[in-house]
Amino acid sequence: MFSPSGAYKVGLTNGGDLVLQDKYSRSIWTAGVSGGYHCYMQSDGNLIVKDNNKNVKWTSHTSLNPGARLAVDDGGRIAVISGTTALWLDGVPRGQYNGPSSNDLMFPVRGLFYYPWYPQTWTVNGKLAHFEPDLGFYSSSDPLVAETHIDAFEYAHVDLSIASWWGPESNSDRARLTLLMDETIALNSQVKWTVYHEKEKGADPSPAEIREDLDYLKKWFAWHPAWAHKEGRPVIFVYNEGGCEVANRWMAAANGEWYVVLKLFRGYTDCPTQPDSWHQYGVENVGLQYKDYSYTIAPGFWRADRDTPRMPRLSESAWCQNVKGMVDSGEPWQLVVSFNEAGEGTMIEASSAWSSDTQYGFYLDCLHKFV
Repeated sequence: MFSPSGAYKVGLTNGGDLVLQDKYSRSIWTAGVSGGYHCYMQSDGNLIVKDNNKNVKWTSHTSLNPGARLAVDDGGRIAVISGTTALWLDGVPRGQYNGPSSNDLMFPVRGLFYYPWYPQTWTVNGKLAHFEPDLGFYSSSDPLVAETHIDAFEYAHVDLSIASWWGPESNSDRARLTLLMDETIALNSQVKWTVYHEKEKGADPSPAEIREDLDYLKKWFAWHPAWAHKEGRPVIFVYNEGGCEVANRWMAAANGEWYVVLKLFRGYTDCPTQPDSWHQYGVENVGLQYKDYSYTIAPGFWRADRDTPRMPRLSESAWCQNVKGMVDSGEPWQLVVSFNEAGEGTMIEASSAWSSDTQYGFYLDCLHKFV
């Protein structure tokens, strides 16, 4: 299959790998498999490679999108597209990082933890989330969802959206984060984006492995004008466990090129190596304040696979009191857990379960009121 001008082509090699090549047959992208015999689009929208015995060798993981198609453009990008939306993409990024792509964030920063992983995670251990958004159980690949969420960010005076990210192999997240940033610019929103590096916890990647992830983020995202910067460096949040060695690894990998915000732990201020900043990701019925670093609030916590909540939903008055406390604290990072983590029941996006006189619901209303 060729791009319109013939500058790029995609197909199976003699060894059975799916590759994207330029017109000189130089590889731009590869699925990294062997033994592939058939490559085709399934009717459910999944691009798949199978061997001669019909065993699956590789897939784009884009099922549940009937009518999706494979496309190769003259910019060297390969994508599975539904309508005009890329569900999966790879190849040559649209831009290149040549220094800060946006102005510095100014403290205090109001940030929301965001999850671009639906419809895959509406259930936990087979149990559906307890709360349904007004948008329904949506797909994070839907442009209307992206537009609605960005509108909600603007209403709630959000400066930063921190998107859950599990590494370069999260190809659907690549397409979804690109969609979210593109929509942010298209809507003239001032919201900025970064990722929450989640695979750090439990994996303890080496500085070299972290550096590979950071280089990947620069290649695909940090050049975008909607990416967050501080002190002239792209921002990254990290979901880590305790221990000063975390700071050692991350600051060695960042090498002064990234603004690194680690998750704090007991004794974090005593670490010889300090990151650029610290934050907390936690759920309590009162605000979690850490002087000179962060203030975190959450509306409740009720995992989909639990019969009772660990933390019952806060009332409108209690939530507004916590929002006001966060604003009055003046802490640099003022964070909300979360905008749309439905599986853990911490979401605050619009839902009939907390409706108000506005289309946004009272959790976002309080954020709109207190700035």
